[in-house]
Amino acid sequence: MSNVTRFASINTKVRVLIGKMLKAEDFNNLIMKDSVGEVAEYLKNKTYYKNVLRGVDIKDIHRDKLELLLKKHIVNQYEKLIHFFTDEYRKLFRILFIRYEIEDLKLYIRTLIRGEDLESVRGLVLYSGIYSTVDHDKLSKSKDIKEFVENLKDTNYYDMLKPYLNEEGRKLTFYMEMRLDRYYFKSLYDQSSKLDKNDQKIFKDLLGKNIDLLNLEWIYRGIKFYKLSSEELINYIIVKGSSMRYDHIKELCYSDNEKELMEKIVDGKYGFLFDNENTVDLFMERRIERYLYFQFKDYYRKGKMDIIESIAYMHLLEFEVRDIISTIEAIRYDLDKREAKKYLVRRLKGSDL
Repeated sequence: MSNVTRFASINTKVRVLIGKMLKAEDFNNLIMKDSVGEVAEYLKNKTYYKNVLRGVDIKDIHRDKLELLLKKHIVNQYEKLIHFFTDEYRKLFRILFIRYEIEDLKLYIRTLIRGEDLESVRGLVLYSGIYSTVDHDKLSKSKDIKEFVENLKDTNYYDMLKPYLNEEGRKLTFYMEMRLDRYYFKSLYDQSSKLDKNDQKIFKDLLGKNIDLLNLEWIYRGIKFYKLSSEELINYIIVKGSSMRYDHIKELCYSDNEKELMEKIVDGKYGFLFDNENTVDLFMERRIERYLYFQFKDYYRKGKMDIIESIAYMHLLEFEVRDIISTIEAIRYDLDKREAKKYLVRRLKGSDL
């Protein structure tokens, strides 16, 4: 199938969808709101999110309810786009769904580790649609982490999580989450190898940059917060990054502490993660997302009848929703309006980070 045939319809739809996305003016307006209800009202009356909030009483809407509606909107968009693809391209988009399933599994794991009942978070599940591979009704009845893993026995997740049942607390959470993420990125990489050469090249470049950044984040957190050994860190590295060779990653894992790690990275391509020692922990995730945000915007502008337009749209939508949620969080914690802008993925005037 030619790329013109494959992408003509989907790219036309994507351009319309991107044209409707929120502008800087919208986020400047949202930042000035004083309650979750005011944010919801603006979204419903002034933006395309009116379709997401149709039929929803926004007068006393709770933060969790609004966040869940926004996140489910992302999943719904994936479900709509997947129908435009066939063969290996559809399989790739089906794998992209795994991320939401994995986020649900992480939610369950964290809840159990805190000693809370899974039924309390059942309503926060992001995805349980036709592409789901887990039984949420069964999982939500798990009383502890061992039963939870046993209830995954007929899925791909069972064998990857079972070895960590002897771990406890934060380490168990860390190990399980990293194993789930490795599975996701490996699945994406393997499937992207089956795309046409040009699409494969574009996708792997973006995926590789994401992998590089996640590896750096995990090594840093593994050293600073979990005190993992160098060998443990190496075991959880995701291979197939964009510009960081395995030998370099291995060298980083052998850093004696987080300061030595930062010194090895700060002058390189991804030095922006560590260029302000006072805000590394606070803004690391946002710095990663901001870097990828501008990467996807740049790739979208250059896209020509290839897979990048639809991939870029889905990620830009995720960043948009992430910024709306950050705005809601700023209201929750009563942050100064100028301070709140620092937590957004996009840059707004008045933010000095």
